[in-house]
Amino acid sequence: MLFTIFFALVAISAVDAEFDLGIGDDSDLFNFVTRPELRAPRFNVTVYDANRVTPGYWFVAPYASIVQQTQPKRYYQACQTGPAIYDGAGNLVWSGACEFRNQNTCDFRPFRSNGSDHLSAILYGWELDRKGRGIIMDSSYEVSHSINVPRAERSMNMHEMQMANDGKTAMYIIHKSDWVDISELSPFGIQEEAGWVFNIGFREVEIDTGKALFEWWALDHVPLSTSSVEIDGLDGPPPAGWNFFHMNSVDKNADGDYMISARYTDCIYKISGTDGHIIWRLGGDESSFALDAFNFSKQHDARFIEQNATTTVISFLDNASDGVNNVTSDVSTSYLVALETSVTPMVARVIRRWSRPDGHLSHARGNFQLLPNGNAFTAWSGNAYITEHAFDGDLVMEAGFASERFVTYRSYKHNFTGHPSEPPTLKAYAYGTSPATSTTVCYVSWNGATEVDSWDFYRNNSASEPIGRAQKTGFETMFQATGYYPDVYAQAISASGQVLGRSSVQLTVKSQDWQSQHTYKSQNVLSGLLTSEWPLLKSYGL
Repeated sequence: MLFTIFFALVAISAVDAEFDLGIGDDSDLFNFVTRPELRAPRFNVTVYDANRVTPGYWFVAPYASIVQQTQPKRYYQACQTGPAIYDGAGNLVWSGACEFRNQNTCDFRPFRSNGSDHLSAILYGWELDRKGRGIIMDSSYEVSHSINVPRAERSMNMHEMQMANDGKTAMYIIHKSDWVDISELSPFGIQEEAGWVFNIGFREVEIDTGKALFEWWALDHVPLSTSSVEIDGLDGPPPAGWNFFHMNSVDKNADGDYMISARYTDCIYKISGTDGHIIWRLGGDESSFALDAFNFSKQHDARFIEQNATTTVISFLDNASDGVNNVTSDVSTSYLVALETSVTPMVARVIRRWSRPDGHLSHARGNFQLLPNGNAFTAWSGNAYITEHAFDGDLVMEAGFASERFVTYRSYKHNFTGHPSEPPTLKAYAYGTSPATSTTVCYVSWNGATEVDSWDFYRNNSASEPIGRAQKTGFETMFQATGYYPDVYAQAISASGQVLGRSSVQLTVKSQDWQSQHTYKSQNVLSGLLTSEWPLLKSYGL
């Protein structure tokens, strides 16, 4: 039986090693003493002008492959993928990878509701959660709401889940396979009268009740002939079908109208929030606007910025390629565009453009965020390559994962205040040849706490004896004190001196040198007793 267990353990280790060898080492991942299970990817960060970088945290969600397996390739171990927050220096602030079982996560972002900070994300479907779901967390990282797709729908779409109406409603993308009339495709060589089409739309729902407030489907409003991608998949069967539209974002303005981005028609649409009709189209074969000295294709993340009676300002990321179909530019670009709607014909003019600094194309994923101070924050896809430009175009910061092990669908930059419900984690070790000459080294972290300025360390005795204070550094702070402190705890202190939280009391791990000395002395004493008492033992017949 023991041999069976041994060989089973060897086999499991061999499987893990196979995944490790696919990368070579784990230097691209964080490694913490207090939280060894958190192996979040590291960022390489270059700051070109610190004075012009906008304060805020990065919200990303690393994954290796969107078609997720139980043990995907390129994983080192559990707790790497899922929602994560980093600071502007690339230090991990919070990882939700363990909490959400290493599940692929998309569109992870903060939002404000009722004066408080919250988080939202899409947990993408996989073997342990086939349909996926949207989640909303409070500032303590506890899930307060789940948004589930109806039973008849296949899964939660990965692209978009945005809160609206002060967090009372949510908009997300929906999809299904429909058997439809495809006779309009006969000019493209399709002779069949009907076929399977991957229909896509969006829905706005009430968070508390799940009630659908608005729903829109592409096939009800957009001709198949406007698609710019190869006609494929018409023979199905469901859930397959020709993905002719590929919606990847939905936004809403103050008037209650919507704006969507459809990658496979190279078009951005404004949708009436009253009856769903298309108010205008930007780009594609039937553009309502003349594009003034620019073009775009395969775009992502169209957003309303501001509007008045004559002009609507929007932003979006021009991918300019999807790696297969037409390339409309040599480099991907973030755009801020003014749509002049009071002239005939209507005109779209570029206000600002920020090109990808490395000169490459983002074939998939990505988003663009205009920050409150006018800076441009862009996720260019790949290994979470992100940049920040000043409004005038100067590059002030760029960063990316330290390896190409992971990507992220989107990245955001925001202020956020986190108050974790779990306590800080502390571990302590004693080093030295004896207790009298030892040093006690403490490591402490608090996953998700954003207001910690320093840590106070105490010996756990009747007087709660203070040991010392250390300024917080990154995710995990190390502190060392001369002497041996057998049991210790730490308190998190804010910049104003407020105690934010306290770790549990931890027994200090003693030096192995002491243990070996103790064992050696005990053996000598026992040996001496046996030798000196041997005649007496013999006299008792022992």
